[in-house]
Amino acid sequence: MTDFVDSQAAYVGTEFVQYLKTLPWCRQESGHLVAVHKLTSEIIEVVRESEVKLYPGGLVVKLPRSVLMGLQKQSDDGQPLPAVLVWKTEGVEIWFRRQKSSDFPYDTWTDPSALTIEREKAMVLAEKLGSEGAAAFAEMAEKSKECPAMIPAY
Repeated sequence: MTDFVDSQAAYVGTEFVQYLKTLPWCRQESGHLVAVHKLTSEIIEVVRESEVKLYPGGLVVKLPRSVLMGLQKQSDDGQPLPAVLVWKTEGVEIWFRRQKSSDFPYDTWTDPSALTIEREKAMVLAEKLGSEGAAAFAEMAEKSKECPAMIPAY
């Protein structure tokens, strides 16, 4: 069991950080980085090990294995759900929506009623990303352009 936990920590600390560096980040005034991407296998792997909050409301849950398998199948079939990643000094928030997902996140940015549709947020804490994560965050913040005005503050 310890080997599995160690391999998970190594994945989050190294491989996931390298993956994050490949995403199309933009920088918000607050210094947060935002990337609109897809819920790929690399992201699902870290969501699997995270608590997830359901919004609206913020109820904390652990996603059932069947849900995670469904997300992975969609990714494998070339139809991954859209996701928004928000990289802050505290860690990386991963937002996604399983219902009415085709317009996410753009509808939530332009139509307040879309915020009533259930969406999930996983959080990968900065400690899990290690010192490599902090260095990568600084590097990406330096390289990233300002976010478009349509993206709200996260």
